[in-house]
Amino acid sequence: MRAQIQQYAKYIVPLVAIAAVSCLMALMFYPMMNANIKEVPVAILSLDEGAQTAQGTTNIGDTLVDKMTSASADSDETQAISWHKVDSREQLDEGFDNHEYYAAIVIPKDFTAKQVAVKQAEAKSSIESATKLAQVMAQAQTQAQAQGLTGDAAQAFVQAAMQKALAEQQTASGAASGASTSSVADSKNAPTVELTIDNAKSPMLANLLKQSLPAMLEKTGATVKTTTLNEGDVKTNSSLPTAAMMGQNVLIMPTYMLSMIVSLLCVMTIGRKSYDSRTQRWTVFGVQLGTGLVWSLCVALGADCIFAMLGSGWLPGSMVLFLWLASFALMTVFMGLMNISRPLGLICAVLGLGLGMTSGLFPYELLPDFWRDWIYGWAPQRFIGDGVRAVLYRGEGWWNAGSEPMLIILCIGLVIFVCAGLLPIGRHAAKAGDEA
Repeated sequence: MRAQIQQYAKYIVPLVAIAAVSCLMALMFYPMMNANIKEVPVAILSLDEGAQTAQGTTNIGDTLVDKMTSASADSDETQAISWHKVDSREQLDEGFDNHEYYAAIVIPKDFTAKQVAVKQAEAKSSIESATKLAQVMAQAQTQAQAQGLTGDAAQAFVQAAMQKALAEQQTASGAASGASTSSVADSKNAPTVELTIDNAKSPMLANLLKQSLPAMLEKTGATVKTTTLNEGDVKTNSSLPTAAMMGQNVLIMPTYMLSMIVSLLCVMTIGRKSYDSRTQRWTVFGVQLGTGLVWSLCVALGADCIFAMLGSGWLPGSMVLFLWLASFALMTVFMGLMNISRPLGLICAVLGLGLGMTSGLFPYELLPDFWRDWIYGWAPQRFIGDGVRAVLYRGEGWWNAGSEPMLIILCIGLVIFVCAGLLPIGRHAAKAGDEA
């Protein structure tokens, strides 16, 4: 029977390996292929002071804010943008400091006044055009009478004069619109809306917002002044914006994968199938943790080398320290699980790789529902990504938004080590203890 199993194993094992790797790749790429923008928090602030018109006082800025926020709140369907009304610049700055918003729109205090002025200028231009056409028609009728034209001949003469006047107006309007003085969007009298985008919260989503929000705001007849916060210093030789965005994944994926591989090697070389005593087991576990502490630094330096070799330059010391913490936290969990059961630890590490890798690169608002509800909250890659972006784009130190979660993961790993140490030490050890 064993010979038959060994005979068929050489055919079955490759098929199992192919199926397992295919499932792993599907887990890794499914969120990327099914990403949709959902409820991206964007702040909106109106400083508009309104204006007095013939119909009374009006405030277009406040009306626009109320319309956008109410539409976002009342809609039963999931919106791409979740508008958050703020009441002051101080509140807006506080929201950016707390990483609450991906972007913010500020409507200036003269928004209504300039909108009204532009509309009044357009109305005045229309009246002047209509008046000029009326004058041309009256002159044409006078000329027709002077020439003795009547009936259809007089009507044709007047129509020809009107068509000539319309053509001249269209030519003049086209020439003026080609210049910046007549275009509403380019006019110095058009209101300017401020758009601020936080690049550090998600470079990928920031790039999408830079394309979509200005186009939406320009429909209001305003010019858009875009400011990018936390642009960072991610170097790349590519002209594509995605190249700089992928730079963070160059650090997240190697850190996780190398930590997983080194953990397996440490347990295989340092761990034992059975122990003679609990003291021996705790001693081996201590050696594993000490070895993991050293090798996790090597993992961090290796990620630094990969980042530099790809043309992005060497990382600051704070990034190396953060990646050291992240790698050691991961290795503690992996080795602890493998000490309980090597297949258990390996399966958990591989599943974590497949399920959590996208969470390090994609923000919560882009992930499919399953990943948002069940994966994003615990995936280690998410916290590594938070720390990487904090250092790369915000210039923070090694202790940042991702450090505390990684420290918690490290503590969980130590608890798993304790649980592994409290397990029975095996039949051989028990027998030896009875004989003693």
